[in-house]
Amino acid sequence: MTIGKRCENFAPGFGLLSDYQRTWLRGDVLAGITVAAYLVPQVMAYAALAGLPPVSGLWASLAPLVIYAFLGSSRQLSVGPESTTALMTATVLAPLAAGDPGRYAALAATLALLVGVVCLAAGLVKLGVLANLLSHPVLIGYMGGVGITMVGSQIGAITGTKNSGDDFIAQVKSLAGQFEHIRWPTLVLAASSLALLAALGRWAPRMPGPLVAVAVATVAVSALPSANSSLPSWTRSLRGSRFPVCPMSTWVSWGRSSCPQWVWPWSRSPTTY
Repeated sequence: MTIGKRCENFAPGFGLLSDYQRTWLRGDVLAGITVAAYLVPQVMAYAALAGLPPVSGLWASLAPLVIYAFLGSSRQLSVGPESTTALMTATVLAPLAAGDPGRYAALAATLALLVGVVCLAAGLVKLGVLANLLSHPVLIGYMGGVGITMVGSQIGAITGTKNSGDDFIAQVKSLAGQFEHIRWPTLVLAASSLALLAALGRWAPRMPGPLVAVAVATVAVSALPSANSSLPSWTRSLRGSRFPVCPMSTWVSWGRSSCPQWVWPWSRSPTTY
């Protein structure tokens, strides 16, 4: 086997580049723009959901995409962030960070590395078959609960209110108590974006719905000076993270509490098969 063939087996992306056709470029550029337009707000929202600064989602999304472009072998596989993982991250790290943002970011980075190591180790010993033992109805119910949690967590964002509550019912009650404080332009923009996505998906499925919705929303917000003045800036760079120095008791406690954080990505990751 030649060196070039071995490189292609290890990094299929290099083999694809060697056989790349110019006619593919237009479609690939459109696909890249569409995915980027969808990914940027997604990673910022999921970072906030995980308890991290939104800008950290932008930084964290760059390296995995570039690495998978060369090392990945599937064109259909989704390698972006997941709401489930973000929620689990916040649940695991909140009691350990003790309100320290720097420690929280360091713990989040360490947790991501540990989960990756566990998935790689499971892949080496072919433990992916154990994912079939997880009950499908349980997973469906869990994902339904995550969806409801996601909707509840965004009530404040789409209405411009300070929503509170630990569950969906409490969050809805909190909104009902702040009805007079709803920012109607924000709510109308959110509802219009959802309606546009639904309409394009039904009557124009070939159009890049997320790209169109993001573009329209960006133009709409840019045309409103009052909206621009209230938007935060995420241009500030992240401070350097450090590996957290914790006593052994903390690591043991973390290992027990973060088991779901390991099991969920492991059961859904192709590296375990």
